[in-house]
Amino acid sequence: MRHIARGLVTASAVLVGTLALPGTAHAAGPNVKDAYSDQADWSVLDVRLNYSGDITKVTATLRPVGGSESDAPVATITDFTKKYYVSSWEGIWASQPIHLDTLGDYTVDVEATDSAGETTVQQNAGTLHYQKQPVITGFAVTPTEPDIEHRTVTATGDMVVRDPSTRETVPLPGATVGLTFDENQDTTVVTDEAGHFAASDETTSGGWTFAQYNGDLGFATVPWVDVRPQAAPTRFVLDKSSFHVTAGDKVDVTGTLQYQYGDEWKPLAGIPLEMDYKDCTTCNPVEATTDANGRFSLVKSPWGSKSVFEVAFQPYPYNPFVQRTTTADVTVAVTATTKFTGFTASLDKYAQLTVNGTLDLIGRDTSDQASVDIQYSADGKTGWSTKKTVKTSFGSQFTVEKLPGYTDGYWRLHYGGSSTKDIKGTLSTALRRNRALTRVKDANASPEPVTKGHTITVKGVLQELKVGSTTWKAYGGKKVQILFRPKGKTTWYLMATVTTQTNGSFAKGFKATQDGTWVPVFLYPDSKHFVGDGREDYVDVR
Repeated sequence: MRHIARGLVTASAVLVGTLALPGTAHAAGPNVKDAYSDQADWSVLDVRLNYSGDITKVTATLRPVGGSESDAPVATITDFTKKYYVSSWEGIWASQPIHLDTLGDYTVDVEATDSAGETTVQQNAGTLHYQKQPVITGFAVTPTEPDIEHRTVTATGDMVVRDPSTRETVPLPGATVGLTFDENQDTTVVTDEAGHFAASDETTSGGWTFAQYNGDLGFATVPWVDVRPQAAPTRFVLDKSSFHVTAGDKVDVTGTLQYQYGDEWKPLAGIPLEMDYKDCTTCNPVEATTDANGRFSLVKSPWGSKSVFEVAFQPYPYNPFVQRTTTADVTVAVTATTKFTGFTASLDKYAQLTVNGTLDLIGRDTSDQASVDIQYSADGKTGWSTKKTVKTSFGSQFTVEKLPGYTDGYWRLHYGGSSTKDIKGTLSTALRRNRALTRVKDANASPEPVTKGHTITVKGVLQELKVGSTTWKAYGGKKVQILFRPKGKTTWYLMATVTTQTNGSFAKGFKATQDGTWVPVFLYPDSKHFVGDGREDYVDVR
């Protein structure tokens, strides 16, 4: 060792002489950026160079920190190898481990030459920290491929202190080591008497796992270990995958989410799931989370005649231990329902019915045509008969006018549905419509025949038959119109309007001028009565 040191001193003296010469730095030569102890091994000198061509030679000399630039170097190092490319014009050259007799910090002077022969000398380029170094050895992570049933990852290693001159190591007990799991899950552990440490973590995402020491002796770290969880195959086992429901009903899709381990399928708990229309463009999923037995329930209100839903994993949170690509399809057929809205029925004074209504379709959208029956029953319970069938579109109002009506009875709307289109029929509520009958009893025009210029008297009794009654009663205080139709004509002429007495009677005289027919008529009833008339009476005028 003494011989080697003497040789180094001799060689370094030559280099120092070179470094001391003024004007030896060339602007076109390499640029020495820095020189320092390698982080992994403090006895290794790293030199960072900026250059335009290839570097052909790197030489470094060492002198104790604080000494004079003219002091003889304690060592000259020429065995450098390029170990890292920073860029195409910058890199790091590393020496072999350096053996010095004395621990301490050493100032580094660097001389670098490129392929063009340009040489740069940089004094005070950096410092070699030649001290006993804390080192993490034997760092291991197991397993590096955890699975769904083995998620705990254990990191182990040993802390030692390495002498750079002898390369010998001794354990470092009581040292605090920082461990990082899953790239960002930090914990600390203290080494035992043998310098050993171990810590475990239940990984959730995998990623980088590494150890660091940052204590009184300095800093030490290890290359990170990439932990990659293995994703287990999954499947949905649905209790039922096909449904046929009525519009408005909800579909409850239940089943079990399972994962495969070896040859066995097991329930998968705590997994967020969702269900929505398959290949939807505007999604509105329902969500659920599997229970301890892997069970789930997803409830959806279907729309349309037939739908396909897809059960799938929610996009988040990410779970590296299960394959999330599995899905399950659920087919749902929906029987549409119908209902009538806006149904009205009005009976006019001539016993003609006007009906309005709308047939609404529930559970889907369609512009199809439907046939609606207008039905009548005397008592509203039995004997329903169709009086007219109309074609209409779902959701559109229809009107039927001048439908022959009845003095009393019940009316409803009926739609029979469609088995081919899977649409249920419906009935409207029944509406009772009626009016009281009126008549002119004992209507008479006299005398017959009558002499021209004499008086013709038209008389009678106005009566009403109220709904539900079988007895005709006097209808007093009402206006009765007396009409006359001349012989050979078709037009009726209003001759007079009279008001009935309390007992319903009336009488009115007219001057006889020509042959013709007389009739008393109740033409303008209220909303609860029909029009009524008496017997037509022909009078011969002579």
